[in-house]
Amino acid sequence: MLEALDEALKRAGLSDAAASQLAVGNPSAIKNLRMQKGAVKRYNYLTLAKLANVLGMELYFGPPRQFAPSDASQEEADDQEFVKVRRYDVKLSAGPGLNGDNSAPLAPVAFRAAWMTSAGLIADKCCVLGVQGDSMLPTLSDGDLVLVDERQTTLRDRGVYAFVDVTGDARIKRLERLDDQLLIRSDNPDHAIEIRKPAEANLIRLIGKVVWSGHSWR
Repeated sequence: MLEALDEALKRAGLSDAAASQLAVGNPSAIKNLRMQKGAVKRYNYLTLAKLANVLGMELYFGPPRQFAPSDASQEEADDQEFVKVRRYDVKLSAGPGLNGDNSAPLAPVAFRAAWMTSAGLIADKCCVLGVQGDSMLPTLSDGDLVLVDERQTTLRDRGVYAFVDVTGDARIKRLERLDDQLLIRSDNPDHAIEIRKPAEANLIRLIGKVVWSGHSWR
């Protein structure tokens, strides 16, 4: 302990007497600590605490220790670095159609807040859904997850959209307006283009535009 004390005094540029005077108002405090009093030394706790405070030490008497952040601190840091996006138990059909009535919420998906901001996305205006089928290969595979921006419900540039078809099926396709008709395109050339006449096209409900996908490796 005395070795640690000497190192702290050296760092602080203080003598025994000066540090003692600052700590307890008595220039002899450290001198008394150095005196041999029998086989076992006994130290006054309050004196040690005050000396530690003056010398920038912890009461364990040694150089200040570096601690890893607590779990609570780490969770707070993570909360600032990531945002959580709602995820639903809906598999968007990349094929002929899959009923989307089962939309139970699942555990949310975390995205980096900086990435969401740079992409112009707002977490509570997005949702994460699953993909089923092969008609959107090679862009999307069966089992992939997609991030859907629910604000983007105006068709642009043959974008990929999640939507509810006139049959009530939840689907994912490239959508394109052609006059009053709606073209439903697949990226897989084995699947033909579907056409919705004006009356049907007006009944389709857009969930939003796909802005990110995560591939499921098998």
